Amino acid sequence: MSDYASSAARFAAETRGHEMTVLLDQGMYRHLAFTDPAGSFYRFDLVTWPNNLIVRGDGLSFAFSIHPTVDLFRLFRESRNADINPGYWQEKVTAGKGDVTDWSERKFRAWVIEEATSAEARFPGAVEAVTAQILDSEDHSLEYRGTAEYAVGSFDHGDFRLRIPDHWEESFDDFSWEFLFACRAIVWGIGQYDASICGSRCPEHADHYCRRSPKHQPGICRDVKQKGFESCTWDPARKAVLR
Repeated sequence: MSDYASSAARFAAETRGHEMTVLLDQGMYRHLAFTDPAGSFYRFDLVTWPNNLIVRGDGLSFAFSIHPTVDLFRLFRESRNADINPGYWQEKVTAGKGDVTDWSERKFRAWVIEEATSAEARFPGAVEAVTAQILDSEDHSLEYRGTAEYAVGSFDHGDFRLRIPDHWEESFDDFSWEFLFACRAIVWGIGQYDASICGSRCPEHADHYCRRSPKHQPGICRDVKQKGFESCTWDPARKAVLR
């Protein structure tokens, strides 16, 4: 299972019972909390203000900022593609950069197999040897870089040797589960927020949309202007702003 697929499965399992609580929703200023009322270790919050978004929760915290995009919800909606887009979104991280990537056991295992396969003709049994001594060995854990390096250093198969490349030659880092979880939390949280509002656009202000429950229609739509908290209401049937 790929890291992306496993992160999707884990996020779905950990947030199965989560519900959204709107603590603040005033234009670009939002605070949305997501938690399981029955109890969960993976509560998370989305907090936004102009040009900024923070996702914080159990074991993760990342801040994103970009100019001139005012509403970061818009950024994540429009750049997600079919799934999450961590490669692009990592460029917008302003806090938590050190936790974006981590050692990838999957990438290391793939490298070991590639090295052994390319050497098999010159050193018969290389693939079998790395499988027994490194990949399937109970003596070494490949979960961390240090223990993986020790496994490579302990490897012995005639004249065949493995050398872990320097980081600039080849990186075994990949997006951390915390960052992938945060990306999925943002996309899922925005989806929950969008589903909770009407979304009807104001006929006179393209950047205003109705924040009332979708069940309110037919009725009066209402938004809050992005500058200040002055109400903006309109009648969708008449397509006119109410003065």
